Amino acid sequence: MKAINLLPGFFSCLLAAPALAGGFDILGQPNDVLFEPGRYIELGLGLASPNVEGQITAVGPPFASGDTAPTLPFYNGAFKADINEQFSGAVIVDNPYGRKLEYNNGPLSGLSGEVESVAVTGLLRYKLTDRFSVFGGPRLQRLGGNTDISVFAGGVPAGFANVEFEDTWAAGYVVGGAFEIPEAHVRIAVTYNSAIDYDLDTSGAYAGTTKVETPQSVNIDLQAPISFSTLLCATVRWAEWSKTTISPPGYPLGSLTHFNDTTTYRLGIVQMFNENWAGLAGLTYEPKTDVSADAPIDATDGLWGATLGAIYTKDKMRVTTAVSYYQFGDASGSFGNFTNNDVVSAAFKVGYSF
Repeated sequence: MKAINLLPGFFSCLLAAPALAGGFDILGQPNDVLFEPGRYIELGLGLASPNVEGQITAVGPPFASGDTAPTLPFYNGAFKADINEQFSGAVIVDNPYGRKLEYNNGPLSGLSGEVESVAVTGLLRYKLTDRFSVFGGPRLQRLGGNTDISVFAGGVPAGFANVEFEDTWAAGYVVGGAFEIPEAHVRIAVTYNSAIDYDLDTSGAYAGTTKVETPQSVNIDLQAPISFSTLLCATVRWAEWSKTTISPPGYPLGSLTHFNDTTTYRLGIVQMFNENWAGLAGLTYEPKTDVSADAPIDATDGLWGATLGAIYTKDKMRVTTAVSYYQFGDASGSFGNFTNNDVVSAAFKVGYSF
């Protein structure tokens, strides 16, 4: 029984491995730290290295874009503590959303863009019984970025110019509930993340205020042992990306993004080898949403891939490493045709119980 007691919480790195999934998703807003026993602190770092290229058809004769997606760093950290037998709380800091874009070939050479975010989430959990609990709390989230977009003179395209979106904080909330069978190490949790609305001060070619809404989403997380040393874990995430638009004031082409709602599925296994070492493996699948590549950021649609990793536990410390590979789905539209693109990511996380 000692081995299986080590398993709860291990699946967090597996299912939160960065996938650069639908919209601007990076980590998928996990909150599993809330279920760690006792007091616990963790810090995670990583890099995602995408390869996104295709044939650009929107500017003169078709030309090869070259790789347009620079390496994207990310981080996350969390602290959790029990208040009493019924109440516990956690603070989570992470990068929920992000993208980078850079064109170095052809007529679009020099075109670039970036979306950045940081979120601070405070959660309070209340145990109704040994098996049922509810949780929730506020989320403060900062969003900002910049991009080069077409400028028009007399209704005719006249080159590219930069638009800056000032980093802005806004608030949302998280609510959820969980069912557990503690003696069997079974848990299913459902979490609702609210949409967050922004009025971004915008400067540059199209100055004013840009309204942006990051999506509401629902996460369903499951863990269940299939032996004394093997844990099955799964998650489903739905995000309403269709309501996320970025339309600088006066920009004649409308939104810079054209997303549809996404659903991402992840399934994995954690296998204990001994008291110190465990391995993890997982699969991720996000169906295509029929996004049309009508802007530079719309270059992928759906994904599938795998994660492999290792977990080392020593006394109160736990170190998790994971490497993921994902193949992006193809996307075509008025801007261009993008095929056979992928991303490799690596994550490293240290957790400590005290």
